[in-house]
Amino acid sequence: MNIAITGGIGSGKSKVAQALGEMLKGTVLSADHICRDLLAVDCKGWLRLQEIAPAECFLAEGEIDRPVLRRTIFADDSFRKEVDDILHPMVRKELQYLCAQTDTNGTPLVVEVPLLYEKGWQGDFDCTIVVDASDDICVNRVVQRDCVTRADALAAIASQMPLKKKVALADYVVNNSASFVETIDQLQRLVEREAFSKKEDSGTKKT
Repeated sequence: MNIAITGGIGSGKSKVAQALGEMLKGTVLSADHICRDLLAVDCKGWLRLQEIAPAECFLAEGEIDRPVLRRTIFADDSFRKEVDDILHPMVRKELQYLCAQTDTNGTPLVVEVPLLYEKGWQGDFDCTIVVDASDDICVNRVVQRDCVTRADALAAIASQMPLKKKVALADYVVNNSASFVETIDQLQRLVEREAFSKKEDSGTKKT
């Protein structure tokens, strides 16, 4: 069983993915972490980025200056698309390989994929879970976590598909607006009723 966890920025996708992975005794992965590995010095993502990114995006030792790269990407839509066109197929190929491996050995795989629906990757997984949270809570979490302004947090959130649209596309929805204890309770109910043993009809999936 390969499960994709997605949601909006600040909704709490990482914590939910980790918690679900522990409940299912499965493997937990992150598309962002795979992308970060691809961008390590001399790895294939890094080599391609060297061809297109400004010199100021790299530190003296060759490592990527991530804050500078992030600012450059958000300031230039064409550059952002170029970077996405390079990295996203690499990440997807790695995820598809890992999903195939878990299909073989039977270990549940829980993968956090922030841009799951934006990129149309939902078909690569057996089911999808969207982590939902109110707009104000997401903004506050991003401000505290990333030490950015409220305006920066709002801009980051606006750059992704609206969370309501993701909720409408989800197989299952977990609300993470309240305490994480309540979120854990929702996940536990899903696991206890064996919600992930097969895909259910759309009318019974949301929780």
